[in-house]
Amino acid sequence: MHQAGEKQELVEIPLLPMTQLKAYTGLTGQSIPEGWKGPVNELENPNRAAVTAGLAMRTKVRPALEPLGMKKLWRFARGLLTMLRRPIVLKDYPIHLQLESTDACNLNCTTCSRDILVDKASLLKTEYWRAVIDEMRPTNINVSGIGEPFLHPEIYEIITYAKSRGAGVNCATNFTRIRDNHRKLVECGIDQLKVSIDATDPDTFRLIRGEDSWQEIVDNIREVNRWKKELGSTTPSVRFNFALQRFNYLQCVDLVELAKELSVDGIYYQFLSYVDMEDRKGILTGDMSKEKLLDLINESDRRAREYGIQTNLDMWHRDFELFWNRMLSLDEFDANHKNCYMPWISTWLGADGWVRPCPIMPWTRDEGRMGHIGTQTFAEIWNGDKYRELREALARGERPTRSCKTCYPQDLYNIVSIKSKLLP
Repeated sequence: MHQAGEKQELVEIPLLPMTQLKAYTGLTGQSIPEGWKGPVNELENPNRAAVTAGLAMRTKVRPALEPLGMKKLWRFARGLLTMLRRPIVLKDYPIHLQLESTDACNLNCTTCSRDILVDKASLLKTEYWRAVIDEMRPTNINVSGIGEPFLHPEIYEIITYAKSRGAGVNCATNFTRIRDNHRKLVECGIDQLKVSIDATDPDTFRLIRGEDSWQEIVDNIREVNRWKKELGSTTPSVRFNFALQRFNYLQCVDLVELAKELSVDGIYYQFLSYVDMEDRKGILTGDMSKEKLLDLINESDRRAREYGIQTNLDMWHRDFELFWNRMLSLDEFDANHKNCYMPWISTWLGADGWVRPCPIMPWTRDEGRMGHIGTQTFAEIWNGDKYRELREALARGERPTRSCKTCYPQDLYNIVSIKSKLLP
């Protein structure tokens, strides 16, 4: 991670004994869900020996990270070491920044609690995003958050500025506010567009997102692909984000076919977090069938592998019971014991200027505010009292906030897996 005046060298994460890795990362043996028909690969061994070997930067990690270049590889390696050690005070900045360009949005989706959270929409001030990017120099930046990033009038400037500082840039978008800027979108240098589509047909899309813009999104993807070909560009890659719920989960397999048709590179199947919206959970998940969902995931995974489309269905394979449990009502929810690594490797800068430790806490009112970038430098916030107290609590195995108590944090393996397959 970036530190002034420091000589940077490439290091290799050493192999650790299985017992040590269990203690550090919680990579305990886990049974394969009943009914799973997908390939087992490294998970044939319930203790994940092959997975832990991958943490040595020799099998899983190194090939995925080589395109990053030596400097980024070095910073990512140090980030992994920081996650393993989990110190309370950090001498390095996080490698990942989620920069919420705006919390304004033009849609009102059933799965989103933005209507509860945002009274008056904000646009991230120029001096805020410039200051944080310059100070942190993260390797990866997500320029989206609760709102629709392409509503920010400076969004293309933010992207090009972040790219000029050496970061890989991505964003989640509903892809309805591109207008005629398809060529500009390719030329600005953004590495990845995560298109939140949530449906494979206009009627289901309207039911979930409240607007007749499904065809517009499909046309926008085709137009971006056309300009990529015209300009000889391999970027931006396009990924589908698909928030599973009762109205769309039967379309899991159809989504793979749509991705193939539109030359979409990847699909992220998202379980719903339901932070501060438990009252809506019954409406969104009421009659979902666990067995049917598992069958659909199996078939979706099979087709995606056949077509060469990257997905996170390996995570669903490993942690299906945890994902399913997260979609149950609060009185049925069983707390998990996964370690959280976010306050060591990532941070969130909200459109309102508040810094928070992860992308879950902004979905609760007034929780997780570490400091305001208008009154403090990021360095002061990053190792301030609130960040240190949070790290101490998490290192003790506690779940100190309302958001934490029902969170499913990504373990070390999933973090590396997502980065290697589904992020730039």
